Amino acid sequence: MKIFILCLAAAQAQTIDIGSRKQLFIDHKFIESAEGIRLTVNAPYQTREKLVTADAPWEKDAHLGVYSTVAQEGGKIRMWYDVRAGEREAGKNPPFMGLAYAESRDGLRFEKPVLNLVERNGTKRNNLVFPTDPGKIAVGGGSVWRDENPAAPEGERYKSWSKVYPKPGSGLTGPHRVWTSPDGIHWKLDERLVTGLRAADTQPSWFWDPRVRRYIGYSREWVRDRSIGFGARHASYNESDDMFRWDSMQFVLGPDERDAAAGAPMLIDERKIVVQGEDVLPPARRRAGGQIGNASQDAVLTPVTPLDFYGPGVFPYEGVYLALIPVFYHWAGEGITTVPSTFDVQFAVSRDGRNFTRPGPRAPFLRTGPAGSFDSKMIYPALRPVRMGNELWIYYTGTNHDHSSRVDPQSPKEEVAISRAVMRVDGFVSADADYEGGSILTPPLRFTGSRLELNVDTSAGGVVRVEIQEESGKPVAGFAMHEALETTANDVKAVARWKNGADVTALAGKTVRLRFLMRSAKLYAFQFAEK
Repeated sequence: MKIFILCLAAAQAQTIDIGSRKQLFIDHKFIESAEGIRLTVNAPYQTREKLVTADAPWEKDAHLGVYSTVAQEGGKIRMWYDVRAGEREAGKNPPFMGLAYAESRDGLRFEKPVLNLVERNGTKRNNLVFPTDPGKIAVGGGSVWRDENPAAPEGERYKSWSKVYPKPGSGLTGPHRVWTSPDGIHWKLDERLVTGLRAADTQPSWFWDPRVRRYIGYSREWVRDRSIGFGARHASYNESDDMFRWDSMQFVLGPDERDAAAGAPMLIDERKIVVQGEDVLPPARRRAGGQIGNASQDAVLTPVTPLDFYGPGVFPYEGVYLALIPVFYHWAGEGITTVPSTFDVQFAVSRDGRNFTRPGPRAPFLRTGPAGSFDSKMIYPALRPVRMGNELWIYYTGTNHDHSSRVDPQSPKEEVAISRAVMRVDGFVSADADYEGGSILTPPLRFTGSRLELNVDTSAGGVVRVEIQEESGKPVAGFAMHEALETTANDVKAVARWKNGADVTALAGKTVRLRFLMRSAKLYAFQFAEK
């Protein structure tokens, strides 16, 4: 669907100082007016390779969980992956829950070094990093990251904010604790308790945010009315000076009316309904004394939504905040033999870390695999993509069992593996023009730099030209549209040129506008940079 945005009066437009920072087309901030343009969410290509599985000798009784983290450091991809091991009793967690470490030079072939740190099954010959004493505590995955706070002690440069499960007699408390490490390998449990969270569950995401000069943390919360059994999982925003005392909580991501409208239809057998006052109820929901019981398998009943946001998945990227949201789908209907209990991933964007939108039609950003494949039932992203050349790689855990532990009937055995999805740098959202062409006019900008670089894909037959205008809209001499050269490229740093060259140094520090004239092209980002 094409969009048309009326141009604001120049006198009303506020100049945006962008310096030499990259600017993404994740929303309409840099589109003051446009014609023939649509913003498109671009899902990555999922390779569906099985890159990491529970295949080490010490993992014979283990399987992978879904709460993992990756980072790119020192020429390596470092991975802290979620491990569950031991025979699980019904209704209880596995005896061992913790993090293991793997690393790779190419991001494809991962090694599991013998670290000799955590004893399990009578030996330390494994790649486990914590909990350091599995007899006292279990850990529900971990959100490992290098702390970018300039004041962070070197001995605590790495941190993991994790949900913990203290064991009887341990004297430890939860539900959330922070682990610290100088190198991401040798960890210790910090004695300080995590306080100030209204509630928290699953895998949080966190980072030091220089914009607010505090830690930002996103945690998953239940929002529900226990009296009638309705509920949904949301994500909340929190701030902290030290990662232990949190404040400023607000809900930022959660199912809405549009999600509810996408649910399965109510299916009720009229022969079995019960009329109670003004309510029409399936019989399983009536209790003695006229109270309403828990939601049954008979119907999808409002105001419940057919999906939950299972994890925040928020990370900073090029001055904005992006989220890869694991979405848990579950509903019930009479006569439906297979009730979904499955995951895929949606995409959300924010400029301030608090107000998120899900652009586009909310199609899955990462999809489950074909029936019978290892990732046919659940997809769960590792925290943060990593850059590999001009690509972003998003690692994810895929399973062929659903949230209810039911294995895909078309699979020969139960499987869990970590795979990856690949996309171009900055490729999350693009401003697209088709064969009929389109144009974008930016609001007034002030920049530094000597040339304009475009992350653009014109394929073979598309084209982009750029005009630089004065704030009033008058073309700048030498940079008018009739003087602009055509850019035909699929390049993350294509240089915009005019008849007199690419140098825009003379315009740096002045208030200007950019006008992009496009045909059959995708424009992801622009940046004024030095040569």
